[in-house]
Amino acid sequence: MNTGTLVFRDDTTAIDDLIVRVRENPLRMALADVTVEEPGHAIEGENWRPQLAPYKPWVHDAALDETEQLAGTDGDLLIVGALGMGISDEERMALIGDAVHGGMGTGEAVHGSVGSQGEPARTLTPHELWTLGQTPRWTPPAEGEADQCCEASENRETPESIRETSDTDRETILHSRETMEEAGGASDELCHFATNVPLTVRRDGDGFAVSAMHLSVLAEHGLPADNLVVVVPSSIDGVPVTRIASEAFARRFTSGAHVRLLVVPDAVEVVGAQAFGSVCAEAVYLGAGVRTYDPAPLDLALPNPRLEARRYLVSAANERLAVQDGCLLEKMGDANAEGRADCDAATERGPNDFHVGEGAGAPTGGPVRPNGPWRLLFVEAPYEEQRAIPEGVRVMGPAVFAEGCPPPRVLDAPDSLTRVDGTVHPETIWRGSDRGALARIVQRCGGRVTDFQAVEEDQCWYDFADGEARLVAGPPAPDSVSRRFSSAAHARVRKGAALSPREIAAEAAAAMVAPVPVTDRLALPRMVQGVPLTTIADRALITAPATLALPDTVRTVRDGNACKGTRKLMLPAGLQSIGAHCFCSRNLVGPVLIPASVASIGEGSFEYAVVRLEAADAVVHITSDQLISCFTEEAIDGVPFDFARYDDQLLAGRGLPDHLGALLHRVAAPFRLAPEMRARIVDALHERAADAVAYVAREGDIAMVRALAEAGFLDDAALFDRQIERLRASNRTDCVLFLMNWQHDRTQTARATTPQRARDRFAL
Repeated sequence: MNTGTLVFRDDTTAIDDLIVRVRENPLRMALADVTVEEPGHAIEGENWRPQLAPYKPWVHDAALDETEQLAGTDGDLLIVGALGMGISDEERMALIGDAVHGGMGTGEAVHGSVGSQGEPARTLTPHELWTLGQTPRWTPPAEGEADQCCEASENRETPESIRETSDTDRETILHSRETMEEAGGASDELCHFATNVPLTVRRDGDGFAVSAMHLSVLAEHGLPADNLVVVVPSSIDGVPVTRIASEAFARRFTSGAHVRLLVVPDAVEVVGAQAFGSVCAEAVYLGAGVRTYDPAPLDLALPNPRLEARRYLVSAANERLAVQDGCLLEKMGDANAEGRADCDAATERGPNDFHVGEGAGAPTGGPVRPNGPWRLLFVEAPYEEQRAIPEGVRVMGPAVFAEGCPPPRVLDAPDSLTRVDGTVHPETIWRGSDRGALARIVQRCGGRVTDFQAVEEDQCWYDFADGEARLVAGPPAPDSVSRRFSSAAHARVRKGAALSPREIAAEAAAAMVAPVPVTDRLALPRMVQGVPLTTIADRALITAPATLALPDTVRTVRDGNACKGTRKLMLPAGLQSIGAHCFCSRNLVGPVLIPASVASIGEGSFEYAVVRLEAADAVVHITSDQLISCFTEEAIDGVPFDFARYDDQLLAGRGLPDHLGALLHRVAAPFRLAPEMRARIVDALHERAADAVAYVAREGDIAMVRALAEAGFLDDAALFDRQIERLRASNRTDCVLFLMNWQHDRTQTARATTPQRARDRFAL
């Protein structure tokens, strides 16, 4: 194992041994081995104020003629224009080279050929490329160039030294590639190769800051890029590396590289918040000097390749950060006497000593300080079903849990917790000794709250109070089709699935249209451990199976029980109140019966559903706009529904699941329907007479036909005949018989009220 380089490949040595060896042999590099970025600054003859700079004649610098040749990158207007004129890269570079060096020839000589004046034409230097807007790019040299060494002035910070790459890096990578070609990629040297990839730094106060580590060059040039151990240098020419910039391990620098361990030396004091968010590093070791690091939210799907796991390890001598049970902790304020004693003990042990086997995060690399106070920064991913937050944690940071993997379903919170920053998955169950205090803490971030006396039965959590049980959380939501497809695709990439992409896509498409299985049903029990179930707690049923049945012991359904995914809903008689934003799956098969015992329904419930109010014997259609909900928390005439507001919505017809059906059902059950409003609804039905006649024949009953006839919808003879024919075609004999009798009675009544002539009275 070679620990004297930036990167080496090792998939056999234990992480503990790797850290010990790297700390015993800190990496020290020379200035010639790195690329130094210089911030923009004015040079002699330039003025950066908002005015024209004075004219500065160009003066040739002979010292720049001896610099090493590097290839450039395309992208500026000069290159685009040359390509548009049909000039190749070689011709363009030769022309520019002749112009810069005073040549008057045609510029056909490139890379050592003879120019127009009989002298060998020379390509541009890195400084000239930089002046022309073409940033040099690191590339492995050819075999003939691998043995050439660049003679650079010691510690000379010119544009040449800033952008050149060390010959050691190139020779190492070239040697590794040659070894791979000779051994067919199976040699022991390749399994444990070491190299110095291009490293970019910049001045940062009295030290250096790492701004780019180009790990992607390994995959680009055919070297294995998995199980890498990356070591950040502790110093460059004796100057310490004190900072890792946020963009140092950006995706464009690390794409294709899988890092097994990333070591931050003791000299580093500040690590950017997003420094390790885009690199596929499974373990990150933070040295003793790191005092500032607040990680940004991590998405495991962002790095390339996809990140499977992430954990942190911290030096035992670090006085600011620690790891306990896989949790990255940051000290808040002054620690107590016990914590300071632990820090002193860690200092006495030495910088190379760190704990092994302390909890799930072993080796944590930090003493356990249970009394805190601590700020929780990150929890090791992926997560188990149940996770405990360490004692002494007072604040949970905004990036505690990573995205891209299932979150822990149950979180055990300590009594020391006082604040939760950011958000947590809404289906997370929080458990604490004081349920009320914990509910106030996590109210803003979401989640369900219970105590340690809660029990789990059939994947549902219940707690108890005052001799009654309440449902805290229903069964977990199943994975979506998109997540299942993503998991299958990722497994295929990792060679974990035998299906082809076409077969995987076909299975995902079939899953999207597959019918709901019969077993997808949840019937909550009447009794839980001998106690009646009376309450569905807040957000207990954010998601629910396709069929949901509540027992007759339930009296209250609190806010936020959206029951997403439910199609068939059965509410019990005896239910008294339904909270806001409940039963909003938008897939409910209606009409859903709301028992007459329900006296209060919160706003936004039954969104985009058809319900039957048993107390009013009326079917109503609920709009998709939750801001104009017609449900009321206080019953009016025994019905928790505002029919006057509902009638106004019917005339507008926006957001209703079935506008025509809503009009017909309103006429069929005219509960608190004013005569003027009924006439306006009938006029609206006349405008859609053909559709209304077909709807009645398809889904209507005698009550609806009677109400329409009495409201005057069938007064027109032609419309009456059309309705009769439609009912006969649908084999609705009962409705046809009713309309025939209704028409006969209506005719007889009209004749009885009309005066007859004497001729008609004596006619045979």
